[in-house]
Amino acid sequence: MRHYKLIKLNATKSTNDKVKMLIKSKKISPGDIVWADYQYKGRGRYKNTWNSSKGKNLLISVYREFKGLNFKQSNYINFVISLSVIKTIEQYISDDNFIKWPNDILSGQKKISGILIENNIKGKELRNSIIGIGINVNQTRFRNIPNATSIKLISNNEIEIEQVLKKLIKNIDEHINILIVKDFDQIMNLYNSKLYGRDSCRFLINNEIFQGKVINVNPSGSINVEINGWGIKEYESNRIKILL
Repeated sequence: MRHYKLIKLNATKSTNDKVKMLIKSKKISPGDIVWADYQYKGRGRYKNTWNSSKGKNLLISVYREFKGLNFKQSNYINFVISLSVIKTIEQYISDDNFIKWPNDILSGQKKISGILIENNIKGKELRNSIIGIGINVNQTRFRNIPNATSIKLISNNEIEIEQVLKKLIKNIDEHINILIVKDFDQIMNLYNSKLYGRDSCRFLINNEIFQGKVINVNPSGSINVEINGWGIKEYESNRIKILL
């Protein structure tokens, strides 16, 4: 495993925001990780919040540089991070784990992890990324959060959070190495094989619910779905939502 600096915090607004502050003050280097016991304003995509009990879950942000990748290839970061997280989950829960496009990991058809990646793109070059990851580890009660679960709830075991972190970082390094050598086909094949909804699922489109199934995700980050009665259509993440 590579060497990195681990910046451990009792609490912070959000680990992604903390990384941004450290970048501005030049107190963080590429590869370093911010790890917090608690976020009081944890964020997801589209201003969604991430709620977590203090000291119960893994909440980190990884600061990475990706030299040689252009802005059109930035979606591959989400793909390899999703694969890294699901592999980590599978080391504790062997069955029924899926990637729910675009940024959630499911176990037992309930959300066990969320990902928020913020890319810094200059011109056509991807400069660096802040990779925020939350994994529900030991939390067993989720107030006002439907369809949530944790490793402990499914495995019935209390898990050492630092152990989960070490496994996750190892898996991230392994999958980023695939990205560094630009084996894009392997990444897409692995990612699409883990997608939730390939047999059947429900979609929310324009405030209406439709039945269908996921076909695949494209390198651009869009998704191809088959809607009953409509055939196969392509959507961006802001135009469609996969429902549990």
